[in-house]
Amino acid sequence: MKELNSVKRFSEANAGTKTDELKVAFGDYFNQCQSERGVVGKTFSKEYTKDEKEEAINRLFCEEVERRSGISMSAMNSVVEYAQASQVRTFADSIINFLIDMILPETLIGSIGIIADIKFGGYGDSFKFDIENNALFTVSAAGWRVKTAPAQVLEKTTATLAPYNHQVTVIVNLPEVFAGRKSLAAFLMKAVRSIESQMLYETYDAFTTGMESANTPAAFVAANYTENTLIALCEKVTAFNQGRKAVIFGTPTALKSVLPASLNTRILLDSEYVTMGHLNTFNGYDVLPMTQVADYTSSTYALKLRNDRIYVISPASDKVVKVAVGETLSYTDGVFEMANRTQAGTINKAWAVGVITNSVAGVIKL
Repeated sequence: MKELNSVKRFSEANAGTKTDELKVAFGDYFNQCQSERGVVGKTFSKEYTKDEKEEAINRLFCEEVERRSGISMSAMNSVVEYAQASQVRTFADSIINFLIDMILPETLIGSIGIIADIKFGGYGDSFKFDIENNALFTVSAAGWRVKTAPAQVLEKTTATLAPYNHQVTVIVNLPEVFAGRKSLAAFLMKAVRSIESQMLYETYDAFTTGMESANTPAAFVAANYTENTLIALCEKVTAFNQGRKAVIFGTPTALKSVLPASLNTRILLDSEYVTMGHLNTFNGYDVLPMTQVADYTSSTYALKLRNDRIYVISPASDKVVKVAVGETLSYTDGVFEMANRTQAGTINKAWAVGVITNSVAGVIKL
């Protein structure tokens, strides 16, 4: 699992405390949730149920808040008074930030890592992306009396992305978390999924907008699918990305169209086209599905990604999209600011997305 520097510093500063146990427990819970979402390769403990894991995470969270704040829950008359203490809220928010940043990088890299170069940083950071010049030097024919060919230089360019703040404000109830009646783990997973989904939307929007742009050379856009058109596009993308091999990319629905033209092709019931929903390789090029996502802004239950596009990209070359991810800062209102003693918890997360690349990509419009 990729780990941010802020997470490493937090872990090192609190080594040998309940933070270590909380980190392990929440990591195991995260892996189980990811596995339930269909993410392969996740291992987690099956000795305890999810409910038991959530109870353990709540307990470890409370113990760590007590240790860091220096205030014992037993020193207060009730969990409501305890949750109202400013030090308690401050350290509770700090631990929540730590847990979010602990798992967010892995969810992002797993979702958009194939099309996006993602950099992580802290508060106030801006991110520099160096873009190498993809051209080659011109080789000149030289006469016998020519001392040197024309001098050339191919400078790289630099682009900067400055993350800007995004917010999500939800109703939370720290007293119920401290009392074990609300699951902190379930809340954090929902928060991470919400942030991940918004980043995913913005990254996919940037990618698809870039591919639909009039600036995309016509030589890398095809109007209809044929086997030869797709192979030719793969060859072209590979060639103009310095030989870095292209892959075929699209939603599962779009990839159903990637088939040989021959009428003699036999598709058996145990073939990968049937078991996986698409071919794994096509004429020597890998075929990778884009994970379709729900468009929660739609009132008609629409999906976010276009099913009528097949993309040809070169992941080994410079990624098409750049994502700069900044700090996570949380803030929880006081217990007595609302009559029912619920609290408004705000999670601030900074990021920015842009199409910045020196590589080329192609698209087939089905």
